[in-house]
Amino acid sequence: MNLYSHHWKSFIRNERWRRNLLTKILFGILILYFIVLFLVLGLNIGRILRQLEGDPVDRFNSFLLWYLPVDLFLRCLFQPLPTVEILPYLRLPIHRGQIVKYLLHRSLMNLFNLIPWFVIIPFAIQILLPQSGPGIVVIYLTVMTLLLLFNNFLAVLIGFMIQKRPILYVIPFGLQALIISLNNWGFPVSVLSVSFGKYILDANPALLGTLLSAILLIIYATSRLLSRNFYIDEIQSKKERKNFITLIGENQFKQFGEIGRYLSLEISLLVRNKRPRQMMVMVPIIIIYFMFIISNSKHPFGPFFNLIVVTSLIGYGANNYGQFIFSWESSYFDCIIARKNSFANYVKAKYYLLSALSILSFIPLFIFFGYMQTIDPYLICSVLIFILGVNSFIILFFSTFNDGRMDLSRSRFFNYQGIKGNQFMLSLIFIFLPIGIFSLFKYYFNPVIGEIVIAISGLIFIILSKWWIKSIIVPQFQRRKYKNLDGYRNLSL
Repeated sequence: MNLYSHHWKSFIRNERWRRNLLTKILFGILILYFIVLFLVLGLNIGRILRQLEGDPVDRFNSFLLWYLPVDLFLRCLFQPLPTVEILPYLRLPIHRGQIVKYLLHRSLMNLFNLIPWFVIIPFAIQILLPQSGPGIVVIYLTVMTLLLLFNNFLAVLIGFMIQKRPILYVIPFGLQALIISLNNWGFPVSVLSVSFGKYILDANPALLGTLLSAILLIIYATSRLLSRNFYIDEIQSKKERKNFITLIGENQFKQFGEIGRYLSLEISLLVRNKRPRQMMVMVPIIIIYFMFIISNSKHPFGPFFNLIVVTSLIGYGANNYGQFIFSWESSYFDCIIARKNSFANYVKAKYYLLSALSILSFIPLFIFFGYMQTIDPYLICSVLIFILGVNSFIILFFSTFNDGRMDLSRSRFFNYQGIKGNQFMLSLIFIFLPIGIFSLFKYYFNPVIGEIVIAISGLIFIILSKWWIKSIIVPQFQRRKYKNLDGYRNLSL
């Protein structure tokens, strides 16, 4: 119990729980929305299932093999990993197994283990109890509990493995792609799901034994994985990484002078630290995933949806990385400000990096949509130019308001450190501003005029980039310099 009390005290005594009120309210509203959504679905589950064709129990069970992979996928992306400040406990006479047990217990306290019951329990009461009796209800709820526990501990295991090997993000994405592919290839996933539901209702001891064995095996594997890394030497030492800078050589950037040196440091920060590296690993995975979904869809998506996808994915890396563009160096920003180097060149290096991220995302998307012929290639190029110009300016301008300190060694998922309310507004502007301008001119004139307008807007901002960096971004940051530095110095954030 001491570990739980320590965690609670570290939370309520930390200044960060009183800060970022707007961000906490927005996340609270989002969580409340999902709870209400599942609660309303659960209260009406009986009426909904009776309106569908076939047996209501079979209709409900037909969604099991769809929901469980999606649940695991979302857990791997968003379920917070149970964490504790390990080093102080490793210096005390506390057995590592006790810490591991605490972490595994902590993993059960999340929203993913709560909201399914708002649907499962009403279904069991409204449909299953009158049809099969209380004994079957108890068995069904027991198996559903084991399935959710299986997903929970498997997501924790995958999450800890991803901490060491980010490439393992392909596991949750690959599972989703496999399910969708099987369904598109004519494999009866829903029929198999109904059979699985009947297997549960038959109360076969083999199913219970298999689930229990799988859960215990995953818990054992997670415990071993954690225990092998719970040594002070292992935690404090960092292995040398062969990174991108080592491969291409820092000399390649020296020819660009001070901007090149800043750019090399920016890329070094990107590839050497966990949080920005995880963010960048997600970019190609998200792009490949959406291309797979669009190419395997039986019902073609509309042009508006494709435009949203193109706009979001081209700027996905630049937006995610750029919204923290100054906070990445928050732990040593005093040193950057104190140096006599040009701050304008420092910002220009960041602008060039954002542009490079957008161009690298644009190339595969342009080839893909050109092959699919679902969206005008000139429109894709116009969106890229707009993102390189207007959106880059918006990102850099909004980032001057971010005064949150960031720990680069922490994971990015369910990590709200450095996140402010203005970043939600930035994401909306980033996506819907070019779409809104294009749609407006398309409605009053034609699509060609819309493409030309957003392309010219972006081109103007690209040409004037040196001016708006020097005359708008740098002065804006200088006006907020002391407030931002005060936030960067706050160790409790």
